[in-house]
Amino acid sequence: MDKKFIKNIIITIVIAILAFAIYFFFLRGNGSANDSGLSVETVAGATPTADKSLVTLLLEMKSVKLDEELFNSPVFKSLNDYSIKIEPQEVGRINPFAPLESKTSNFKNSK
Repeated sequence: MDKKFIKNIIITIVIAILAFAIYFFFLRGNGSANDSGLSVETVAGATPTADKSLVTLLLEMKSVKLDEELFNSPVFKSLNDYSIKIEPQEVGRINPFAPLESKTSNFKNSK
């Protein structure tokens, strides 16, 4: 047998094994959502860490006091507003993804 032929057979076998491995480990579906490898554990009476951190953050923000004297200071009053006023524009379609409701026209394409 020719060395090139043997090399092509080996490459084909390796590609087939890789394709099977990719299918087996990543793309194989059992039809069951519970076998996805992800699990959620809940403990009765426990709140997740994210909720606790949010409550803590809200309590910290509640205790923040602003000094109203800041808004009366000459430095604050000397600030300039460089914002640009945006003019109201005509509103488009209610659903931009809905099909167009136009009559078909019989235009002839002249090239």
